[in-house]
Amino acid sequence: MPANVFPQRPTSVWMRSISKWLPRAAMVALLGLSATATAQQPEPPIAENAPPPVLLPPIPERRVYFTTLNVFRYNPLGLESQNRLVYQKRLFDSPSLLLRDTYASAGASLRLSPAFFKVGPIVELQPVAVFNLRAGYEYVQFFGTFGSVQSYPDSFQDYDDDLRDVTNDQAYGTSGHHFFLEPTLQAKVKSVALRTKMAIEYWNMDLRDGGTRGTFYDPTLDTLVPGKGWVLANDTDLLWMNGRWTLGARFSAVWPSYDDNANAVEPSPGRTLPTNSHMRVGPIVAYAFDTRPGGFMNKPTAVLIAGWYLTHENRTSAMPYLLAGFSFSTELLAGR
Repeated sequence: MPANVFPQRPTSVWMRSISKWLPRAAMVALLGLSATATAQQPEPPIAENAPPPVLLPPIPERRVYFTTLNVFRYNPLGLESQNRLVYQKRLFDSPSLLLRDTYASAGASLRLSPAFFKVGPIVELQPVAVFNLRAGYEYVQFFGTFGSVQSYPDSFQDYDDDLRDVTNDQAYGTSGHHFFLEPTLQAKVKSVALRTKMAIEYWNMDLRDGGTRGTFYDPTLDTLVPGKGWVLANDTDLLWMNGRWTLGARFSAVWPSYDDNANAVEPSPGRTLPTNSHMRVGPIVAYAFDTRPGGFMNKPTAVLIAGWYLTHENRTSAMPYLLAGFSFSTELLAGR
């Protein structure tokens, strides 16, 4: 072989080396591209950081329950137990907050006090969560005790506490009928709730005085109620609800309607003819001792309401209306 000619690697050996390293290089390149693409993709959210879904307790399709509210009232003075036995049927099985708590119900109501009892049927409809409609009838029996019932020939009579104490021996027992319709609007945003209830009432009582224009004093409404006539009442609550506590304010008003001819009556010297309507406003505080469902006493709650009179024919002093009460319900039957 000449001295200036270098030895050559055989062609077959070189080709075999290329064919051996090309697949390895291609695999390394593919792995690099795949890692780059994976790094550029957005990472899915970590499940541990996502808030858990809010699970509302299920509403049974049918319920039978008993509920009671027992109150002591001052200015005016009174003691009353309000009890209802209710069968309730769910209307819609929907997760929507507007349609979830919807129902129709029917039951029996009994209200007891040392001066009277009122008993009768009651029906209730809540087609959407923001609207409730209740209607009922009560047979009313006054015992003639504790100054009830005292009646008057018309609506222009004085009926303050001192005068009724003087004429306490003129109280007599009697009976009658009470019809009522109560539409309610209600809404809740987070912890704040607003509720307003209008009561449309018709009374038909057997009174000794006044015929169709006779009136009587009702301690619950705290006014002269027409023996045969209409009364409007309103309770409006603005509430803050936080766990077991409920704090807020209540506005209450009562407007009786009479058939009397005001032009035929001369007012007392220095006074105008009374309308016997009144309004008051004040705080409301409630505390639930147990919020867990079930048990004999479901959600036992103490409530305290105070109301200062904005207008009233007789209660013009600084002494407010006071009410202390205790309520609970008992679930008798619940099923889906």
